[in-house]
Amino acid sequence: MNMIVTTLAMATGLIILAIGNEYLLQWTEVTNGVNWIYLPAGLRMCYALVLPLQGTLAIFLASVALASRDPSLSGLLIVLGAGVTAAGPLLARVVAMTRLGLQPNLENLTARMLWTMAAIFGLFSSTLHQAYYAWLGREPAWVSMWIGDTLGCLLCLYGLKAAMSLWRRMSMN
Repeated sequence: MNMIVTTLAMATGLIILAIGNEYLLQWTEVTNGVNWIYLPAGLRMCYALVLPLQGTLAIFLASVALASRDPSLSGLLIVLGAGVTAAGPLLARVVAMTRLGLQPNLENLTARMLWTMAAIFGLFSSTLHQAYYAWLGREPAWVSMWIGDTLGCLLCLYGLKAAMSLWRRMSMN
């Protein structure tokens, strides 16, 4: 039961941040679904790092809910798009663990690793999304999406790193 509540809370947080990003950073939108700064991308990466199974499921559920607002998308396209959205951070996590040597408890998370992970995540996320958008016939915007996802990821990852440092300090006392 706790896993369900946590997953739904994470999905709700992602939905709130995505809608907030739409309003607060509307001026960064390049085209539908593409921003120069996209904070939810970073939250997705944080979810996949901290709680991979629940995080991926939360990303998928939030993406279904957000995409359901678009009346031009069928149920199949909504589910496919949610899968694309959930795959990016999961793939970046796998690369971070297998190629960068990131430990599952994130203890060895360094500034260099943060930058590398953000760039890798941005690469996976923007490439998968742009392939999906091209299939839908939407305007291409790979560079701006990569920059927006990478910046959003960096901002959230640095926030996660700061929170983990604070947590460790508080746990020691």
